[in-house]
Amino acid sequence: MKAAVWYGGKDVKIEEVPEPEIKSDEVLVRVRAVGICGSELHAYEGISERRKPPLIMGHEFSGEIVEIGRDVKSFKVKDRVVIEPMTRCGICEQCLHGRENVCRNIRLLGLHASGAFAEYISVPAGNCYRLPDNISFEEGSMVEPLSVAIHAVNRTPIKLGDNVIVVGAGIIGLTLLQATRAAGAGRIFVTDVLDYRLDLAKRLGADITINSKIEDPVERINELTGGQGADVALEAVGLEVTVQQAMRSICIGGRLTIVGMLAKTMALDILDTVVKELDIKGSYGYTSDDFKTALNFIEDRKVDVKPLITNVLPLDEVKKGFELLHEKKEGAFKVVLKP
Repeated sequence: MKAAVWYGGKDVKIEEVPEPEIKSDEVLVRVRAVGICGSELHAYEGISERRKPPLIMGHEFSGEIVEIGRDVKSFKVKDRVVIEPMTRCGICEQCLHGRENVCRNIRLLGLHASGAFAEYISVPAGNCYRLPDNISFEEGSMVEPLSVAIHAVNRTPIKLGDNVIVVGAGIIGLTLLQATRAAGAGRIFVTDVLDYRLDLAKRLGADITINSKIEDPVERINELTGGQGADVALEAVGLEVTVQQAMRSICIGGRLTIVGMLAKTMALDILDTVVKELDIKGSYGYTSDDFKTALNFIEDRKVDVKPLITNVLPLDEVKKGFELLHEKKEGAFKVVLKP
């Protein structure tokens, strides 16, 4: 079968590799749509060292079952499915306490094992969910990133009427925006440094957008909230400066959830955190319940992921897809590959 094999940096090659064999509890999926994740872009750019080459990346995907293991009873050949790419042990302390997203033995397709930048992939049947007829394969590939946003909103949590600032209008920021709106937030402010991202944020429901390259987002938020600050900040960049902005933009007793994962260390105003009694949390990945909620939200049209899918390319053009995202070409948000 054909697959895109990453050898480190910008070295990605289309190669013929053996078709995977399935175990008794697995299914073989013909990949119909797979998105390029920001974490994979960071590997391509050399920013992140979490992935070790050579590797077939890809974990945001949907497809069609073409073969089932002998013990699989819940699916049949030709079923349309979306796949939760994380597997957990189910027996560690985190799993037993409902925090499976931080399982000690967690494994992610496209990181710890071959992913979906390929024509076929073998996956546990228990990680598959039927894709409703009203959801395209391309939309199905967006269930995974939306799950990240759902988890962050649940973890914060958002209360009805809360003023919320979303820092960063990339894919995660824009899914956070929609998940926050679905959770019943009041006014939602979105900041970014690129106008085309802010334009889309506005179309997707942001009340106020702020280009933090042009104006101070902290001053603007304070002005818009009568000097109080927002109730909640969701940080979707992961840089020191954006986390600082988020901390300074929330009110006394405000809540900050950090989703961005770019900088490993940063200097933050801890005195201000203590004096204002801020609640600061990290949010990583998602649980199976978050994944199911994301699928339901797309099916029920509570969240619209279609505007986020800006480029659909054949697998052969994987490098073009990475370059579109790397160069921040105006209008390029989510690149979906069709193996």
